[in-house]
Amino acid sequence: MLFSGSLSGGMGEGVSHTLLGGVLIGSVMALGGSFPGTVARPHELPVIVLALLAAQLAHRLPSAAPGADVLATVTVLIMVSTAVFGLTALLLGRWGAGNLFRYLPFPVLGGFVAGTGGLLVKGGLTVMLGVSADQLTWSALIDPALLGRWLPGLGFAVLMVVGTRRWPSWRTIPIFMISGIAAFHLLLGLTGGSLGSAMVGGLVPSLPAEMAARSLVPAALAGPVAWREVAASLPDILAVAFLASLGTLLNASAIEVTVRRELDFNRDLQMVGLANLLAALVGSPAGFHSLSSTALPDQMGARGRAVGLLAALVCLAAWLGGPRLLEAIPFAVTGGLLVFLGISLVANWLLDRRSFLSPLENSVLLAILVVTMLAGWVAALVAGLVLALVLFVVDYSRISAVRSLMTGRTRRSHVDRSPARSRLLERYGDSILVICLQGHLFFGTAHILRRTIMERLEVPSASRPHWILLDMRLTSGLDASALYTFQRLAQICESAGIELLFSGLSCDTLRLLLRSGILQGGREGQHWFADLDHGLEFCENELLSLHTVQESKEPLALMEAGELRGQGDQQAFERLLECFEAVSFPAGSTIIWQDQPPGDLILLLSGRVVVERRPTPQGAPMRLRTMDPGTCVGEIGFYLGTPTSASVICEEEVRALRLSQSALAELEKDAPEAAMLLHRLVARKLAQRLISTNQLATALAG
Repeated sequence: MLFSGSLSGGMGEGVSHTLLGGVLIGSVMALGGSFPGTVARPHELPVIVLALLAAQLAHRLPSAAPGADVLATVTVLIMVSTAVFGLTALLLGRWGAGNLFRYLPFPVLGGFVAGTGGLLVKGGLTVMLGVSADQLTWSALIDPALLGRWLPGLGFAVLMVVGTRRWPSWRTIPIFMISGIAAFHLLLGLTGGSLGSAMVGGLVPSLPAEMAARSLVPAALAGPVAWREVAASLPDILAVAFLASLGTLLNASAIEVTVRRELDFNRDLQMVGLANLLAALVGSPAGFHSLSSTALPDQMGARGRAVGLLAALVCLAAWLGGPRLLEAIPFAVTGGLLVFLGISLVANWLLDRRSFLSPLENSVLLAILVVTMLAGWVAALVAGLVLALVLFVVDYSRISAVRSLMTGRTRRSHVDRSPARSRLLERYGDSILVICLQGHLFFGTAHILRRTIMERLEVPSASRPHWILLDMRLTSGLDASALYTFQRLAQICESAGIELLFSGLSCDTLRLLLRSGILQGGREGQHWFADLDHGLEFCENELLSLHTVQESKEPLALMEAGELRGQGDQQAFERLLECFEAVSFPAGSTIIWQDQPPGDLILLLSGRVVVERRPTPQGAPMRLRTMDPGTCVGEIGFYLGTPTSASVICEEEVRALRLSQSALAELEKDAPEAAMLLHRLVARKLAQRLISTNQLATALAG
């Protein structure tokens, strides 16, 4: 492809330096590749583009640079493209770009592997027929004069497929190859034929004499080079480097799934870069991993670094004159070997792994296989990347953006309220709708959110929410489609008299919502909140402000008058009150310090406190709970006798009742009925808190 037409005079030298490239690229990858059994060589993918560039350059060079030598300029073009690719691969490996291919979908990789298998089958047929790939047609296959060329090789390949599946041993393939070569020469001798007649009949290769040309430095460089034309081709050279880089990572990924061993893509990129920088010095086209040449010895059980070194030595032997040895190997064996390997790769993905893939994934795999067979590697590369994006969008859109959906009845803020207020929130909590979102919100998932909310708004008015709180702490961003969805939701909620609130917004998301007008005129603490807990607290306060709360007149925070059981409980209650000490704390003062010995049991009568915990002494405080009047503080440490796990700070002036450990001990001794009443009331409060936690866990689970 590369040396055709007016460039055909450079065929011998081109073959020579491509073989040298095979020696250098193969040796470096054999010694430094992350998979010991890696076989690397100059690859056809960059050659496809280089052939087009070389033909264009040869066409315009006589008029653009009359004194320049065409072969010298094309040789420099090859050397520069290989060097640019080597430098690109080296930098990509240093920057860790190989990790990006970990996100390539499995069926896309399978499609490339199967597509490579299809090309190997096609290549094996062209080898046996002695035609180019574009001349491989159905008419050529069914031509009676050519049936004898490819049918024996196809039968040989089928026997190898059956044999390797029946006897999976490293000996199977060598035995078949040696037997095939021996059978060919035996039949040739029995029929009175000779190696020369077999060459004339197209049964064995007849290699041109110029393939024996040997030189370390391209002789074509002695001619004048059109450097300006080479520089003008730099964008195309960068395209070659880009395609070769993609081909490197695709082949490395395909080898990884074929040999079932994890590769270090970044290390391989650096080794490929170094190998191509060396290969550029001898005028070789760019090269990288060979899937077929690596998969074949792996099937035979050979996985050491000697595999790649032996492959490089074969190239060296051919460069030194070894091509004559290849004339003894019939096309039925070499072509059949390619067909066998191609069938094995295709069968492995279309049959053996079919049960692991969904119908959609199988369709993607089959599509890449068909594109590879019909249009070649470059088209398959583009189609594979496009289908990878499509598959990602389809699969990702199946993941609901709604992580959890609850109401204020099951998802409560970390504010401990009085029994009367808690009952009111339990009764009207469904008017608060809490939706926790996740992932990246884009056109594939935004409609799920809108449909979810619209379903809630279509229920009878008595059950419709009055507040919709969207928690976006677990979202990574949103696109224009999601932003438009929020705009429509804001308009719908405004017309329905519903407040749309947000919590857990990142700086970028908040900026987008403000810029789009969704939060126009809003401010933190009223329309958006730092976290879900503060948003829930706001909604609960708004709900409580709409209803009259009948608070208990009893001074003890943990009980109401209705909880007393007869005269005995009333007397015990009065005795219990005598043990409590009335105290008050100013705003900002600390009632309980974190990590201190257990303190007193404190019952809030008025004011509000916040429970905070610091992960480290210098760390920022994290709010755990907020306690309203009618609640109890410090009961866990009071009963367990353990150091306090958090600090309790007064947000405003607080009036409370305090019971010390010593007072409780005296109470248990002198008035056990009063102590039992206290224990019962504290246990009741803790049980209610546990029930609330279990309800939340059940709602989050699904």
